[in-house]
Amino acid sequence: MGMSKDNKFFLKALLIFLIFIFGFSGMARTVSGTNMPFAAVMSGSMEPTIPTGSLLFIQKVSGEEIVAGEKPIGDVIVFYFPNTKITDYFLFAVYDPVPWSHRAIDKEEINGKYYILTKGDANTYPDENPYNPKSWVPEDRVIGKVVWHVPYLGYPFIWIKNPLIVLGILLVLVILIILPSRLNHLVLLHLHS
Repeated sequence: MGMSKDNKFFLKALLIFLIFIFGFSGMARTVSGTNMPFAAVMSGSMEPTIPTGSLLFIQKVSGEEIVAGEKPIGDVIVFYFPNTKITDYFLFAVYDPVPWSHRAIDKEEINGKYYILTKGDANTYPDENPYNPKSWVPEDRVIGKVVWHVPYLGYPFIWIKNPLIVLGILLVLVILIILPSRLNHLVLLHLHS
């Protein structure tokens, strides 16, 4: 017994979707110059400038190119912490712990390397010691700067990190593959009886 027409259509659509995702991911990485061209905002530290649940579009930038200053002048940069575990799956990179996106409010060059002082717009104090530039974010831990963001579009990326939601999505996909052929079979049995 072969695969039903509905199942073949679903598998073709899934294959086209996966090809699109791989192509889009590769193109986005090339254009952005980083392995994390997109990120979802998971906290309110940049509100109201960038709301929780926003999808960020990130562009690679050198320490020299980063503009530092109070809101709205300074660039919003995405950076990771020391000892962060980075796993690259080609489609996406996983940073553990999750990187932060905060505004560059000051920067200083020390021995040819830039260090950036960061602060969330909604936060009272900077993330690092403002009097010790060596405690600031070194340019080699900056993933890039936020070039634009779209409110609410980041929520699916946040949800997909929840294993229960991923399990639910997989369950729905399995039901969508199996159910049409089972319904056709039941209808045929009912018609022949």
